[in-house]
Amino acid sequence: MEHALEVRGVSLRFGGVRALTEVSFGVNDGELFSIIGPNGAGKTSIVNCISGRYRPTEGQLFYRGRDITALNPNARPQLGIGRTFQNLALFHHMSVLDNIMVGRHHLLKNNFITGSLYWLTGARREELEHRRKVEEIIDFLDLQSVRKATAGTLPYGLR
Repeated sequence: MEHALEVRGVSLRFGGVRALTEVSFGVNDGELFSIIGPNGAGKTSIVNCISGRYRPTEGQLFYRGRDITALNPNARPQLGIGRTFQNLALFHHMSVLDNIMVGRHHLLKNNFITGSLYWLTGARREELEHRRKVEEIIDFLDLQSVRKATAGTLPYGLR
């Protein structure tokens, strides 16, 4: 069975410091997978390897059978690989809906020039399609009651 994500023998060194040593695991579609361990165990290092922030010293990373070990970090979101951080990086003055829309900006095809011709280039249609996707995300996360709320006014857990 092919894993959605497979990490094979990944090691990561920073000079003489070994952050990871031959880490291997596989994650299947629909599986809830967790990386746990004490401080300094390498949890963030392996996540950074998967997201492309770090390139493993040894080993390989596969996403849906494709070797992504050397893939540019900016190309990984197109495959569905994203990275979140423990700190809250929200636009506090914007709504929940608008914050999620901003998170999808890398998927937009229109640019500064074509977007300025909003009605003629399909930019309007593209924005509406992304808005529909954001509404699906809001439904999935059960955020309907706060979708228009200003992000900065929400309790920490909802942010």
